[in-house]
Amino acid sequence: MSHDHFFRNILYSSIFLLIPAALFLFIGTSEGVGVISGVMLSSIFVLSSAWVIKTFSDLRSQTFVKAFFVSMAVRFILVLAGFIFLVQMTKIDEIYFTVSFIISYLCQSVTEMIFLNKLIK
Repeated sequence: MSHDHFFRNILYSSIFLLIPAALFLFIGTSEGVGVISGVMLSSIFVLSSAWVIKTFSDLRSQTFVKAFFVSMAVRFILVLAGFIFLVQMTKIDEIYFTVSFIISYLCQSVTEMIFLNKLIK
């Protein structure tokens, strides 16, 4: 599996999660926006991780590990700031947002690890 194929698979899995998330708009606008926002925030986190892996994978392994862990800390801070901003400053449903963020993040992280293992083999 190539690095471009790896990134594309992660992108497709993120888009695939947005389809059922959009169905929550039928429950209510606030709930639907909360679910879509949670899925999109987790998608940004996972896609940025895939981008880092794709971009820096050609470096020496020690340099790659440093770049990956630094990027992980930066990405965590940015996603945490986005999470706090969305919960504090917007009128979305916090429960739907939080639960959809956690579930979609876990789902996408598992998917990312599966594709990463295929990339390494």
